[in-house]
Amino acid sequence: MEKIVIHISKSFKNTFIILNIFLFFTPIALLISQEKGNKNGEETNGNGYDSKEKAITVTGTRRQGWLKDSTITTEVISRKDIDAMGARDLSDTLGNVPGIEVRPAQAGERGETVRLQGLASQNVLILVDGQRTTGRFGGAIDLTRFKAEDIERIEIVKGASSALYGSDAIAGVINVITKEAKDPLQAEFRTFAGTGRQLYFGPNIEFRNYGSIGKKTEKVSTQFTAGWHRGEGYDLTPDATLGPRNGKESSLSTTYSPFPTNMSSAAKYLITSRGINYNPPLESTSGSAFEDLNVSNKTILKATETLTLGFQFYYRYLNQNAVDASPPKAVFDRKNKTHDFMGAFNADWLFAKDWNLNVNANYARFQDLFIYDQRKSDELDKKERTDNAVTELRTRLDRKFSDHHVLSLGAETLFDQISSPRISPNCRRDFPYVCPEDINQTSSNIQLVNGYAARQRTAYYIQDEWRISDKPRIQIVPGIRYDHDSLYGGELLPKLAIRYDLTSTIRIRTASGLGYRAPSFQDLYFNFLNPGVGYRVTGNQNLKPELSRSYNFGAEWEPNRYFSLSINLFHNNVDNLIGYRTNPNRDPSGLLIFQTSNFQRAITQGVETSINVKVHQSVAVGTGYTYTDSKDLLTNLPLEGRGFHRWNVNLRIDHASTGSGLAIFTIVFGKQPFYCQKNPFWCDPQLPADLSGLQNQMFQDSQILIQNLFDGVPNALSDHCAERNLSYCTKDPTYGIRMVNPHTNLNLRIYQKLPEGFQIFAGVDNILEAYDLQYNPQRPRFYYFGIDGKFSASPPKQNDVIPNSNSS
Repeated sequence: MEKIVIHISKSFKNTFIILNIFLFFTPIALLISQEKGNKNGEETNGNGYDSKEKAITVTGTRRQGWLKDSTITTEVISRKDIDAMGARDLSDTLGNVPGIEVRPAQAGERGETVRLQGLASQNVLILVDGQRTTGRFGGAIDLTRFKAEDIERIEIVKGASSALYGSDAIAGVINVITKEAKDPLQAEFRTFAGTGRQLYFGPNIEFRNYGSIGKKTEKVSTQFTAGWHRGEGYDLTPDATLGPRNGKESSLSTTYSPFPTNMSSAAKYLITSRGINYNPPLESTSGSAFEDLNVSNKTILKATETLTLGFQFYYRYLNQNAVDASPPKAVFDRKNKTHDFMGAFNADWLFAKDWNLNVNANYARFQDLFIYDQRKSDELDKKERTDNAVTELRTRLDRKFSDHHVLSLGAETLFDQISSPRISPNCRRDFPYVCPEDINQTSSNIQLVNGYAARQRTAYYIQDEWRISDKPRIQIVPGIRYDHDSLYGGELLPKLAIRYDLTSTIRIRTASGLGYRAPSFQDLYFNFLNPGVGYRVTGNQNLKPELSRSYNFGAEWEPNRYFSLSINLFHNNVDNLIGYRTNPNRDPSGLLIFQTSNFQRAITQGVETSINVKVHQSVAVGTGYTYTDSKDLLTNLPLEGRGFHRWNVNLRIDHASTGSGLAIFTIVFGKQPFYCQKNPFWCDPQLPADLSGLQNQMFQDSQILIQNLFDGVPNALSDHCAERNLSYCTKDPTYGIRMVNPHTNLNLRIYQKLPEGFQIFAGVDNILEAYDLQYNPQRPRFYYFGIDGKFSASPPKQNDVIPNSNSS
């Protein structure tokens, strides 16, 4: 199997082999599904999940409607799906969707982040019930902030959606819809514990608990949820001691060994006896220890027959601890204390027969205290406090011309403000770009002076949802938005979506739009000094917004409720990507300046396919394949970490008569490109950790060779070639790629229902223990078990009428 995967990874043309396999098995699967369909009349869709006939969606148009009637392709992860995956938070759910990758955080990020159609997390807009979230690090939202106990469903719209949502929606939108009460009186709880091998987790157990209670009457529904979670983290580094080390004992101990646990005795002997250049491992951890608390409420009040009011809030507190290492000798204890709050009000008023007004106001605030404590020294200690607040007001007026034609007009305003030591104070934003503390630099004040920045965004948009024909069914959704940002100016953002039903079972959907991301506060005003190394990183107030031209073309075939096939082709062309370039001028203190700049262009394109079959009354199977081709058009390199091939496979067994079930979710990643510095025309081979001294020596020799070869090249030419990654005419670093890190994530969960609404469950995440300390530092194999209960004063009722509440 591994040879097949590697062979497929080598060529784009072999993508069609996968598609042909899908098409070969489709008739077989269809015959099976038709046979089962003739035997019974269950109303479930092809993958065994909730029927699309009853699914409601809001993200594609900001108006509630049935998923089966949607013009814009919207993928929905239901509550049943979330439970089947054994998900603890948002990061555990998204990776099973073709076209979406969930990855461990990179430098400057937190937790788990998302990529959509090959585009980075900074280009993905994440909403909670249509409300913007705050607290990005490195441009990314940490997905682990959003706990599974709060989530009713997740809606995903791929492709540029800035015509509706404004900035950050270049790649698409992920909208987390939270729970609301559906029964007169309901309650539920879950508690579970888990751990893994002592080598990675130590003798520690992770606990997660939550409970919720809801009540619904004819006029009011309200749902309260609270959760508490605690874990000691994990460690993948080959240190000399086992398990996570979030205290100070190990590296300060006199018995601390300078050799990693997996080093051979022969290697230890050679290093000791021959004095080989060797850097011993420093204590560090891969996954942070954490303790967090979350509470939330969602209340809907039907004030009159035509007026519905909504109120909601959530609050999350997170305390994290970890150990970081900085070669050759520095070890740091890292702490983060985070407060995350959002409160919102929504009013939906049918004030005339065909006129509806929606008003929404929300306030979100994210506060983070970051403490960096260097062991055995105070020289590099840090204490940074970041405070980011967003206030937003939205209105939308809907004019209904008929059941199949609705025109929407919208207006929005948003006020965003931040206080952070990574934001330049005013004295660094104007010439000569220096503050008094820069002249008299001391370790106590370089990073601790907070800067403040604020912006206001105002937008107006119009959208027309129109089914212009029933036979054949043709629907269009044109829209346009004008978005004005007080820091950089305005942008006109059009979008067009079309749906055409060839038959009652075959649908074609296509969408095209312009997406954009306004430069962030960090992009504009970044301020970071490292005088020990001799550089400073600064923002650039003259940045242009990142712009994307996005195209999606898809087809779906759903001949019955037991089988579905879909395929989607996508293309994204992004201009003005923001990155860092060397400034030819040094700052007044002589430091080299790296400054943000619009100098990159990139494309991502590919195909997403999926097949879902209910092969038996109790058995559902799904499979998907994603091909992603990405390229940095300036350097002609693929975008780092974006693998060409990815497969998704899931199997779900739900035996109703015994109440038992099993779910298996598998994600197979092909090799991914990661950058490596050339020497000077190719990359040095990666050597085992035992030979790190030799690896360092090879790198030093390569730098000497490059300087000798290109020392006579004029600086202007050298800079031009370095920018375009041309290694034959520059003495500056240039880069190649390594295709590495193919791996498979395999998760399993089993459950057994008990009387009186109880259920016990157990599972294993990352069964194959796939991880890579450098490229994929994800959690190793993790075992868990637990119990939950769901109780209701009356049986659940299926609501066949779209509710008035239009929160978006």
